Amino acid sequence: MENKMIINILASQYKASLGMLNQALEKIPSDQWNSDEYNNPNWQIAYHTVWATKFYLGAHVEGYRPFENAIDGAESLGGTEEWENTDKGVKVEDFHSKEELMAFISHLTDNLERAIAALPLERDSGFEWYPYSRLELHINNIRHIQHHTAQIIERLKANGINGFNWWANENPPQTW
Repeated sequence: MENKMIINILASQYKASLGMLNQALEKIPSDQWNSDEYNNPNWQIAYHTVWATKFYLGAHVEGYRPFENAIDGAESLGGTEEWENTDKGVKVEDFHSKEELMAFISHLTDNLERAIAALPLERDSGFEWYPYSRLELHINNIRHIQHHTAQIIERLKANGINGFNWWANENPPQTW
């Protein structure tokens, strides 16, 4: 299989995963956006997800450039492991709006093909804690989006909010 085809497939699956995340964000009621019902509010899980997606689409740590208006430390969900909370002592005082996070997602989807094609798929991931190829890092990154999207959807379903369509590829459901 040629790399161009693999790049197109990866981009399609990133867009599907990000489309499902965007769909979930649209359904979050304002009173559940920044609720303290959970350790990490819905907006922060979504921000963590898009932050990590952008981070791992890059070549390496040193090349990362945050989104405009990014809230320092908001990407960390805490935890007991060092890798779970690299910014110990950072208190997130503010929160991103739904519109900001949807704009971040739009920025990611608009630049996916270029970002994927920029780095050879067979080379190292570029991140020492992921000792595998760039191709496998893309698959891991897509799984990460799906993991947190499912987390948000499960919270919404527990509050009686349903109707989450499965995206098979980059096209919204019912159009493929």
